[in-house]
Amino acid sequence: MATYTYDASRWSTFEKGNALEWVMTSGNGAYAGGSLIGARNRTHQGYLIASFNPPTERYVVLEQISEFISVGGTDYDLETSQHRGGVYSEGQKFLKKVTYDGTVRFEYELGPSQPDAKGLPECEAGVCTFSEIKHIALARDENTAVVDYTFTNYSAEEAFVYLTPAFTFREHNTLKSADDHKFADLITGDTLSLVPYEKDDIRIDLSVSEGRFLELADKYDEDVELQTEVDLETEGLTSSYIPYDIEITVAPGEKKHVSVICTVERAVSESSGKVLREELPDSGSVLRGDKLLEAAVDRFVAAGTARKLIAEVREYYHACEERGREAYRALTGDSNIPEFFDRLVLDADHFIAFRRSTGLKTVLAGLPWFTDWGRDTMIAFTGLTLCTGRFGDAREILSSFAKYERHGLIPNMFPDDGAEPLYNTADASLWYFIAVHNYLNYTAKTDPEHAEDADSFIRSSIYPTLVHILEAYEKGTDNSIYMEPSGLIHAGSGLDQVTWMDVRVGSLVVTPRHGCPVEINALWYNALRIGAGLAERFGDADRAGHWTQLAERVESVYEKTYYSNGYLYDVVDGYAEDDSELGFTYAQRDDSLRPNQIFAVSLPFSPVSEEAARSIVERVERVLYVGVGLRSLSPAHPDYHGQYRGALEKRDLAYHQGTAWGYLLGAYIDAYCRVHRDEPDLQERVEGLLSPVKEHLPDANCIGGFCEVFEGDVPHTGRGCYTQAWSTAEILRAFLNVKMCYTR
Repeated sequence: MATYTYDASRWSTFEKGNALEWVMTSGNGAYAGGSLIGARNRTHQGYLIASFNPPTERYVVLEQISEFISVGGTDYDLETSQHRGGVYSEGQKFLKKVTYDGTVRFEYELGPSQPDAKGLPECEAGVCTFSEIKHIALARDENTAVVDYTFTNYSAEEAFVYLTPAFTFREHNTLKSADDHKFADLITGDTLSLVPYEKDDIRIDLSVSEGRFLELADKYDEDVELQTEVDLETEGLTSSYIPYDIEITVAPGEKKHVSVICTVERAVSESSGKVLREELPDSGSVLRGDKLLEAAVDRFVAAGTARKLIAEVREYYHACEERGREAYRALTGDSNIPEFFDRLVLDADHFIAFRRSTGLKTVLAGLPWFTDWGRDTMIAFTGLTLCTGRFGDAREILSSFAKYERHGLIPNMFPDDGAEPLYNTADASLWYFIAVHNYLNYTAKTDPEHAEDADSFIRSSIYPTLVHILEAYEKGTDNSIYMEPSGLIHAGSGLDQVTWMDVRVGSLVVTPRHGCPVEINALWYNALRIGAGLAERFGDADRAGHWTQLAERVESVYEKTYYSNGYLYDVVDGYAEDDSELGFTYAQRDDSLRPNQIFAVSLPFSPVSEEAARSIVERVERVLYVGVGLRSLSPAHPDYHGQYRGALEKRDLAYHQGTAWGYLLGAYIDAYCRVHRDEPDLQERVEGLLSPVKEHLPDANCIGGFCEVFEGDVPHTGRGCYTQAWSTAEILRAFLNVKMCYTR
């Protein structure tokens, strides 16, 4: 399995160890996270962030479990945390090794050895009195965190272990003070249950396989300082509820396993005792509040329960890896699977989630805060599902968004609050064509036995949606989307932001791109070509002919409209007829050098000449390429922002004004390969393009993740989401595409 391993050199200081994060997901929107040394550095961290309406309504319920160990008259505090003013609890000083493989494992060694103690086991990892292994995972498709402890006492004295679970109940993008924590709690055997006052249809159950609950006098851990939030110019202070310690004894020479399971239950029906997982009825027949608490039972967790559940999670990731490897072998004919591919497959799984409202799979745009966005989903679709052999998930995702198509638009966003989807996008529907095109091609290559079924699925379930999209764009639809007489697509007006460069700060439209954006029309051209091909394939001759004519019209004007001085205008607007060769002109031309033009070269069907394509790639390489992505604006532009940091408004002003985007690297590699395809050293050059990504995965931001954005200025520090669906997916797709070209 793809595995990352770290030793103490990686946390030579608290700050260094706290900067690298880990993340785990459950497949239903729940997730967990922390820093490499076991501390918390941001709002969106904890051992269990539960999802109550998958994949949304995400609440942090268990923030951390700290350990305090007393053996032979010496105390060892393993808590690793930062409090107000940079006051550290440095449990990482006892941390010897961290391993991440979709689960996370911390190994600690405490104290000197006792060479005179006869008959006691020798410390396996070195010289120590006591060792602790703490292995954390999230159960699949549940709101359940699992912690397996292995305690080994190498001393001749009885050891006492004190576990301190820190609870909260807060939305994952908020923080709480001690006064905000209000719980009712109850101990039933080895299970501690808590019901938050603010949401009394929720019960948090924490169960241990053994131990004695000791009530604490001070029940709040206050002023925990989250460094990432401080860096974003907020106070970054939170608190946790710590009602009990759990005392566990470990005899001399004993090796002991202890399981800790934290799970969340919804309100329970009084009549059946079953958990109500759907909307709660208004009647009084529901156990909530005190009654829900009183219904808690001892879960009778065994010492090996956590190990068993973690083994199941690791088996799941092993199956994901094997499925990805099968796809790799089928697509490339190569049985030598690179570690880089395995690592990308592991990260790709984090974004596939179940959506309750559709009953189908969807794609989380980025961790830790995004939910599912149409644009991001369609761009990430190929890398996350087709390159990893997840064709069932691919069908569900295509079906899910087709179900919500409206006026030729697929949703840009399913809001967290369960409201109606938002349709403020001009490109998501066009990217949908690329997803369908790739779905048919990859199925034919990797699973030819089911290619006919794939064809039938697209014909019956998806093609009608594609027809709606093309007809709506041609005739005109919402968000000022319509085809101009030139054949190009116009999109956006007023305060609308309907391309991927969509930031608005109040009434300030940071990147106004109303008119005919360059990438929208490259996508429009591809949608027409793909639509025409499918229409011909499905015997729809009239539409095939019409869409072919439209595609030829777009191709005939595209380069003449956008190409100037060796690159493409970003947006043109102000269509007017004239007596020129084209018969029309655009009065307004945005000559800002942006990366959007790369799609005119990278997409399956290019509307520009070979000469123009080479010039575009050369200009993008020289001005925008930064190793881990492409800058969103030339550094020579007066509006360029080279740093992406500080408060939200500062970041918003830089988001598409110089900040580099990881996902664009996939399109850049495609375009680079297209224009340099006949050069003998191309494969080695592409490997060089991927080197910065390979270096990033284990050592920056989040283990195994590829960031949403990077600063435009050197050293191009990763920012935004610590792992982003389209960033990982596009690198995975581009990497596999190169391998397909050179191994077949």
